Amino acid sequence: MLNSTAQPIIETLLEKASAGEPWRKEHLKFSSDRYCDPHYLETERRLLFNSLPQVVALSADLPNPGDTLTRECGDLDVLLTRDADQRANAFLNVCKHRSAKVMPQERSCSKRLVCPYHAWTYDLQGSLVGIPDKQSFPEMELPQDGLKQLSIHEADGLIWVTPAINGEAKFEPTLGAFVDDFVNYDLENYLHWRSHHFELEMNWKLVIDTFLEPYHFASLHRDTVGPIFIPNLCHVERSGAHLREVLPRRTMLDLKESNPNEWDLVPHSALVYLLFPATVFVMQIDHVETWRVKPHPSDPSKSICDLDFYIPEEMTGDDDQEHWEKNWKLTVDTVVNEDFLAMAGVQRGLTSGAFPSINVGANEPALGMFHTILNEQIERGT
Repeated sequence: MLNSTAQPIIETLLEKASAGEPWRKEHLKFSSDRYCDPHYLETERRLLFNSLPQVVALSADLPNPGDTLTRECGDLDVLLTRDADQRANAFLNVCKHRSAKVMPQERSCSKRLVCPYHAWTYDLQGSLVGIPDKQSFPEMELPQDGLKQLSIHEADGLIWVTPAINGEAKFEPTLGAFVDDFVNYDLENYLHWRSHHFELEMNWKLVIDTFLEPYHFASLHRDTVGPIFIPNLCHVERSGAHLREVLPRRTMLDLKESNPNEWDLVPHSALVYLLFPATVFVMQIDHVETWRVKPHPSDPSKSICDLDFYIPEEMTGDDDQEHWEKNWKLTVDTVVNEDFLAMAGVQRGLTSGAFPSINVGANEPALGMFHTILNEQIERGT
């Protein structure tokens, strides 16, 4: 992050920390039904997940020509490739012959894509280039158009896909005011390290909610990350439909005695970006996490979340393995064993109908901002 961006944020956080108070905005209330109503879920899926461009991967997931990756985007199975021209491509992961999955596994590297069902073969740009027993398909000329293309946009280390078959994105995704942050993060020089898939007993928004307020750090995380961060304090800004939340580490207090022109925010915070609608990008001191969240097709009390963990290229030796294992364990202990466990209880509480509305405190500004953006996007689409 640029020093010119970091300075005013750090100054605000130091001021609030010295005063022993949170950075407050406004107290909000909204209906509990948005976590429980199947009709509201269907609206979200139609207007957000099956319509908007979404961050489905980092450029680091496809570092070399021949790299391939499978993802879900909205209701579609997506196949990403990096071709010989270093261009990223997105296709429906559906074979032209009998609609089988061309690539059933998550990751691979090959010059050709061979459907495991009947071995129809495609190049990395999606063209159909091979058919076993070609004589049985006399009308099929080779090569020809093969896989159905999807709109893809790669920039600043992020890969966006729009879930529209043979259609152009309604608009080109942009980070807006946050673009300089991602340029400075140099994400192309990170490597994918590990992933985990979660099937969760909670609404998709509860997964995101847990990243958007440090009010719970001192209580829920008192034995994990609570001692690392200044509790009940954050800074948040939005750019379009995206937001950036800064969670200050206690080490930020040491910056009071240093030159502001030398301040660097990354070593003294966790930077949480919500890349709307449902990709949480976390910039940590020494690694990057992405949490890609997807709603259940019909049950508002369930969702899916995929965690991907990325590490710097220069930290890949055997001596670093223990370091990354400790980081992974802290992540799992905090988010999975504490946050997700608590949110599953919240979902049961919401479903019970005990209270008709949710309270968002003035000390939870990022959470309130997310739901304000969500309201705006739903209203825009209806």
